[in-house]
Amino acid sequence: MSLIDVISPRERSVGDSTVRRVLPVARRRMVGPVVFLDIMGPEVLGPGHAVDIPEHPHIGLSTLTYLLDGRLQHRDSTGAQQVIDPGDVNWMTAGSGVTHIERSHPDDLDNDVLLRGVQIWVALPEDGQDVEPFFAHVGKAELPVLQMQSATIRLIAGTAWGETSPVPASSPMVLADVSLDGSGVLRLGDEHHDRAILPLEGEIVAADQSLSPGHLGVFAPGEEALISGWGRALLLGGEPLGERHISWNFVHSDKSRIEEAQARWDAGGFPRTLP
Repeated sequence: MSLIDVISPRERSVGDSTVRRVLPVARRRMVGPVVFLDIMGPEVLGPGHAVDIPEHPHIGLSTLTYLLDGRLQHRDSTGAQQVIDPGDVNWMTAGSGVTHIERSHPDDLDNDVLLRGVQIWVALPEDGQDVEPFFAHVGKAELPVLQMQSATIRLIAGTAWGETSPVPASSPMVLADVSLDGSGVLRLGDEHHDRAILPLEGEIVAADQSLSPGHLGVFAPGEEALISGWGRALLLGGEPLGERHISWNFVHSDKSRIEEAQARWDAGGFPRTLP
């Protein structure tokens, strides 16, 4: 039993903020259907320093935003306007094309606000890459919470341990917020082909290997996957979907669809998000 890969995060600028990008990397483009993973914060946003991600397009994917601290305001071209609070899930399926904006909440602009969370891109299955865009918001209270011997687990998306999240995932996957209390070992199960663990805080051990916060440990398919220690981590994985191409904000199995999307964006042909 061992990890087959450990991926270190790289700092990237997004708007006025700095994130730690975990996926993709050259040697591992996906874990299950997850093609992109950014860690936001922890960062204290003071007066005059806010999240302000301008309008931008997507195709061929679903974005998932999950916050541990702070709040953000989401708007997109489906007409959705939603405040994201800690523990809530924003799931926006781009499909054939969507635009969106993410900003700090206007009531937070004059205060010190701790922001911490993740943004994930989930590739759509082959026959669903060009669906009509839609938006779904699932509040914290609606997500299944599992009490295990050594952990409390909030199931963000997909299925695990016999439970299913109400978030409308488009293919078999798992995304879970795992809090370990240090009292024992948690078995992750073998329901999904790909499984990886991302420590967010504390001291997490995966397959007898200590992982620093922000470093993604990937388990071998088919082998027993165990984690222990104390702190908080993100479990992610699912069934592989096959090759996906990524260019800027576009994801698709067909490179020509990405080229078409870029030309459409350049020509002003995407639906617009209300300011």
